[in-house]
Amino acid sequence: MPIQKSEIQSGIATAIISVIILIVLLVCGMTAHSNEMDEGVMVSFGDAVEGFGEQPMSAVSVIPAAAPKTASSASMPDEDLMTQDEEQSVALDEEQERRRREEAQRLEEERRMREEAERAAEEQRQREAEAARIAAERAAKADAVKSLAGNAFSKTGGGQGETTGESMKGNPAGHGSSGGNTWSLSGRNMVGRFYKPTYSSNEEGRIVISIRVDDKGNVTSATIANGTTISDHALREASLEAAKRNKFTGGNGVAIGTITYNFVLN
Repeated sequence: MPIQKSEIQSGIATAIISVIILIVLLVCGMTAHSNEMDEGVMVSFGDAVEGFGEQPMSAVSVIPAAAPKTASSASMPDEDLMTQDEEQSVALDEEQERRRREEAQRLEEERRMREEAERAAEEQRQREAEAARIAAERAAKADAVKSLAGNAFSKTGGGQGETTGESMKGNPAGHGSSGGNTWSLSGRNMVGRFYKPTYSSNEEGRIVISIRVDDKGNVTSATIANGTTISDHALREASLEAAKRNKFTGGNGVAIGTITYNFVLN
């Protein structure tokens, strides 16, 4: 029986389709997965015109889609791991930067507190120095008033004592001054020079000393009295020793008075 034209066309179509499938498999890589080979390829060898249909082409196009998915899924663990490392590194850098900022803020706060303390101490020192200066001026003015009062008494009562250099003589009013320093001892006069402490410290103000004088005119005790504005211990001790060296005229019983040393900055 002669071969019909439809059979020849079916054979040619089958051969073309087989070649196309083989080329696709070679290009996409023939994987040896048994589960994919078992499905096979649908090929029609009938003598119907429908044998030329496009159904085998759609079956062929589905086969190579599995390979890219396998490669993509295999790369996911590495990408996740790299992301975790980067996040840890960024978190560590942020923690170090936060600690640096906190340390810088702490140092700045300490510096500010030190400056405020130093400024407060300097202001306090200036206030104390100003108060001492004002007190010394007031004491000098008071001494001047007392001196004028003594002169008034001398004009009516017969003889005001005179001071020459560091020595003092006869003073019925019981007070006097020398070199900006004053003394007061009722009913007594100073004999000889007026002893003052050696002024070696950088202090300004006033030291008031309460003295007790016996009947022979000797200073038997000396203590720091109210009105003193200088806290320097060495200068206070020197003033006490100088006060004890002063000599007064004798009298009946013990006399109590004061010696005031005024200090100014050189």
